[in-house]
Amino acid sequence: MKMKKRLLFILSCIFLLSLTACKSSDDKPFDYKESTLTYMTVDIINQYKDVDGDAVDYYLEEGTELERSAVQGFRQIQTTDKVGKFVSIDESADDAKFEVGSSDDILCTVRCKYENRDVDVRVSYVKNLEYYKERAKLVDYYEAALMAQYGMTLEQAVKEDGAYASADEFIDSLMIQQGIYPYKAVQAEVSAVYSKSELLGKAGQNTAIGMVTVFCVLIFISFVISLLKFVPMIFDPSKKEKKQAAEAAKKLEENKTEAPAKVDVPAAEAADEELVNDDELVAVITAALYAALSDNAVPTAVSKDKLIVRSIRKVR
Repeated sequence: MKMKKRLLFILSCIFLLSLTACKSSDDKPFDYKESTLTYMTVDIINQYKDVDGDAVDYYLEEGTELERSAVQGFRQIQTTDKVGKFVSIDESADDAKFEVGSSDDILCTVRCKYENRDVDVRVSYVKNLEYYKERAKLVDYYEAALMAQYGMTLEQAVKEDGAYASADEFIDSLMIQQGIYPYKAVQAEVSAVYSKSELLGKAGQNTAIGMVTVFCVLIFISFVISLLKFVPMIFDPSKKEKKQAAEAAKKLEENKTEAPAKVDVPAAEAADEELVNDDELVAVITAALYAALSDNAVPTAVSKDKLIVRSIRKVR
């Protein structure tokens, strides 16, 4: 049994390691040149960092995802983060950061220096399929033109010229000069750079504000619930009168059920009261009077005051 558990544990570890090895940060969705991505990112920064006026509304309403995200990001760092005036850009590819995104894209991050704090601009790039279509058309055009005019292929012409190492490099440079790149920028993210202490302080502040807001809302809800008992009285005023009458009747009933206060009375009065309230004692005395007053002590005799006692029985 222990051997089975160990075997299962080892197989689980191997399976997890194989999953992590399937996708690593070194896996690239496509080949790219870091210098080209850096140049494209810097061009995007220069194009959208100073947009203002009617252009802002146009980009936010009619622009592409890249235009909207870039313009909105540069506006936010001025209104929210107060970064101040633009100073410079780190245009060197060595200073840029590259990483693989979650959507088969490449993320290129270039840092900009502003008056109050630095700003990171991260642009997401995907493979541009239109680039390869236009490239194929350009290759066919130069091949046909060189063959018709000089009777040589494009590769032969490039080697003879010596300005470029290969025909591919020559075609790529022509495409970039026309503004057509093998990569396409789809989205931009602009964020101010904060230190760890600033981030922790901001997180604590947001947590405190959130907790205070929650408690205020709970107190307000409790107050509203406490007012619900007055809602029936608002819509039906007669219920208020009925409630008051019911409360008055309840108080009256409580007063009636309260024990009367003890009063000291003479012993004779107490004895008289006890005799008056004792039915059995009254019956015995009545029978004795009947016996004394009657002429003949018989059950059916009638006393002088016409009082007849037929029988005596205990009252339960």
